[in-house]
Amino acid sequence: MRHSTALFGAVLAGAVLGMTLEAPAGADEPGFSVRVTAPEDLTTGESAKTVTAVVTSDNRRCRKVRWALLVHSGLQDDQLKVVRVEDDGEFRTSTSTSGITTTILDDQLDPGTLCRGRTVTGRWQVAFTGPDAGQVQFEAQAFDAQGTLLTAGGASVQVESDEEPEPSPSPSPSPSAEAEPEPAGDATGETSEAPAAGSGDESRDAEAALVSEDSFLLGPGLIVGGVLVFLGVLLLLRIRSRSRSARQESQRAPTGFYTMPR
Repeated sequence: MRHSTALFGAVLAGAVLGMTLEAPAGADEPGFSVRVTAPEDLTTGESAKTVTAVVTSDNRRCRKVRWALLVHSGLQDDQLKVVRVEDDGEFRTSTSTSGITTTILDDQLDPGTLCRGRTVTGRWQVAFTGPDAGQVQFEAQAFDAQGTLLTAGGASVQVESDEEPEPSPSPSPSPSAEAEPEPAGDATGETSEAPAAGSGDESRDAEAALVSEDSFLLGPGLIVGGVLVFLGVLLLLRIRSRSRSARQESQRAPTGFYTMPR
């Protein structure tokens, strides 16, 4: 009968101890404090980073410590990977999830001993996967061998997504942006009017047409001019010839004969 009673008491104590370790306590034990250090940021898909908790004590009595790390986030369970590590490698833990909180509890006491002037450190390698991102809070709790919460502390980390956001479509230009810019004014504030783009071309075309027309009329004009000069020369020669004949006739001696008029 005594053995049955002792076995029942041991089972009940173990159940109460497990419930106490998994549930956060309302207050810390006096004389204990914990400092939690976490990375400034985490990115999904990248290698794991370390979250560290260091507990100190002002009490004279030394105690063994069991760690629990609570991860509060809105991410899915399969996106979180936590590995408890010690100097000699991975430390065995048990994991449970309730709502948005995942608890990683040590299966045994930490190898170190917490005394005045001596600290105990817990380290966890934390990594996230998946496209989601958000704010994550780490809460480290230090229990003694009897399951009493000695102290707790936390740190918040922003988990970024490794996926680049899709580029937003560029806005179409407004009609006002397509309008031609107004001409800039001069130093006196008056706006100088730019010459029309086609005026220079039109003037050049007109000059070219005049040159072409002059070239076309130059040939016949030269011919006509040459003919007129030639006729003028002939006329002068004929007049000169007649003048010379008249002068010769007047110089001859008069006779009784008259020259027949031509």
